[in-house]
Amino acid sequence: MSRITKVLGFSVPPSVVKEVEQVDKAERRTKSELFREMFRVYKRYRQQREQDEERWVMNLIREAKEEQKVNPMSREEIVKDLQAFAYEFAKKAKARGVTGKDVNRIIHESRKRAGQA
Repeated sequence: MSRITKVLGFSVPPSVVKEVEQVDKAERRTKSELFREMFRVYKRYRQQREQDEERWVMNLIREAKEEQKVNPMSREEIVKDLQAFAYEFAKKAKARGVTGKDVNRIIHESRKRAGQA
């Protein structure tokens, strides 16, 4: 009969081991149960972070569209503005840890949800 779980091995500092042992004892849970819960929480955190990143990009797009309606620009102004935007976007994305792959993924996932992909 095959095993339905798999053993993972990884290292943590002794202080973390002590904390984990305190929590598992206090909650009467195994380290495996704690790890599984930590991983579930982490996955939810990542999903929320990705949604926040998508919201950020979509807000930038919405703001740009609203600005163009109110204050139309010439082609030259648009090019100059896009260059400035790209520079600022790159700085902010780097500060937030967002990479080009993240942006592409966010756009692709957004289009997929909207039925555009």
